[in-house]
Amino acid sequence: MNRTIVWFRRDLRIADHAPLYRAALRGEVIPVFVFDRALLHHPETGSARVAFMLECLRSLDQDLRDRGGRLIVRSGDPVDVLPQLIRETQADGIYAHVDFERIYGRVRDARLNNALAQENLKIRWFEPLATTDELIPYPDYRDLWYADMNAAMVPTPGHIHVPTNVISEPLPTLTDVGHLPDAKQIPPAGTQAARNFLQEFLHEKADRYYWQLSYPSAEATTGLSPHLKFGAISVRECYQMAQQLKASPDIRVQRSRKQLIARLRWGNGFAQRFRYLPQLELRSLYNIFDDDGWAFDETLYRAWQQGETGFPIVDAAARCLQATGGWKELNFRIRALYSSFLSNLLGMDWRYGALHFMRHLIDGDCPIDHYQWAMQSGVTHCVDKTWTRIYNPGQVAVDRCDPDGIFIKRWLPELKHLPSASLGSPLPMKGYPTPILDYKQARKQRVQQLEQQRQQFLGLENVVPHLSRLPASLLPFGAERFDTEVSWATTSDHSLFPPPLDLDAIAPYQAQALRTWFVAHVDVKPRKASRRKPQPEPGDLQLSLL
Repeated sequence: MNRTIVWFRRDLRIADHAPLYRAALRGEVIPVFVFDRALLHHPETGSARVAFMLECLRSLDQDLRDRGGRLIVRSGDPVDVLPQLIRETQADGIYAHVDFERIYGRVRDARLNNALAQENLKIRWFEPLATTDELIPYPDYRDLWYADMNAAMVPTPGHIHVPTNVISEPLPTLTDVGHLPDAKQIPPAGTQAARNFLQEFLHEKADRYYWQLSYPSAEATTGLSPHLKFGAISVRECYQMAQQLKASPDIRVQRSRKQLIARLRWGNGFAQRFRYLPQLELRSLYNIFDDDGWAFDETLYRAWQQGETGFPIVDAAARCLQATGGWKELNFRIRALYSSFLSNLLGMDWRYGALHFMRHLIDGDCPIDHYQWAMQSGVTHCVDKTWTRIYNPGQVAVDRCDPDGIFIKRWLPELKHLPSASLGSPLPMKGYPTPILDYKQARKQRVQQLEQQRQQFLGLENVVPHLSRLPASLLPFGAERFDTEVSWATTSDHSLFPPPLDLDAIAPYQAQALRTWFVAHVDVKPRKASRRKPQPEPGDLQLSLL
């Protein structure tokens, strides 16, 4: 009987899963997950996110068992483990989705391709939803995305026959994989949990989602982001469920539906940018920003991390992130304000911020997190615009994001006695720090710096000469700050799979296509501050949380 290994990575589900469905049609299936130390101990890996992944795997195993199968668990370097598993089980080969979230994953898969080829063993790579190996203009990608979302979902196998003689390691605990719990509450995980969150959105949040996204205390987010990061539910299933709202006559519901779908598309678009330019994990989009260097002050960085900046809404965000992992309450608006404070006002390298976020976010997704950080710091997505949104972290932010002070007072109980109108700049008091910067002065300095740096490429038809190249060293940012496993980055062979764009050999028409990925496709204007309770604009680039 035909026998196929299905390698699960960022697709921990059995529904709308082409490799699993095709393998089940062929015959026996060996569904495997490999615990890889290089990912488990990457500098940007957070223990809470690993804990959530373990629960997703537990759910996946049960879903497989409900259909007669089970999950096979192995530990080690996949480049060693998977060829051995083929030989051990006499499988015909491996089915897997292409993975380009991280540089490490692309190095790993390139090495695996070589190892399998040397032994004449086979692997078939499946394109994930809403991706392409071709360089196409962004408007064409948008069409591709909608075509994929409107296509029929891949059927769920009715029966999954896993050979009884294939040995599996037990599913490890968090401490087994070298992590310690950090007291964050882990949300329900797995496909059914994701579907429950989606139903909650459809029935309880669709009439307010669009209108309340700026308010963290409203908890208007869908809660889907951790599940989408690990593929416990497919983007297509979310899209098609959201489209069921299309029949509603309520304009509030229609705006929420469109907003959710736009966010799903944006998330996939960030990943596609990383497919073209994996260097975005390590560098700013344009080389001038990194070549000029960044400021760094360990004391100020620690104050930003620990919520001791003297700006209450920034400090509340800091404490919320570390306590909860941000997946529900730390919405886009608060994440953007918190990140802008580090890069635009303290003037620090956005990569330090992305590193801190990824070590705490339960929904941390490298392309989304890194691209958002770079964009909020003004170093990307600015070929055709001269301004950068730099958030005022004082009373303006309180009035816009937390007008009743609910979020701030929850995370800064020492300020509970203050009226909301005083939460932007509280008077000096015992137990709460004074502001660590002057907003107007810091903002003016940052605007002048960005204007000078952008002159090199602003408005150019061909920006390729100004784009950062993949660095010679693939060592992850921040590796020296933590106990990590980065030996893979010290090898001499830096082949990647899928391969990145060769920017030095790109044709003019390709350069034009690439440029479309780094311009604003909506008409977004800077807005003046207002004391009234705000409503998010339809074009507001709230791109992180769902």
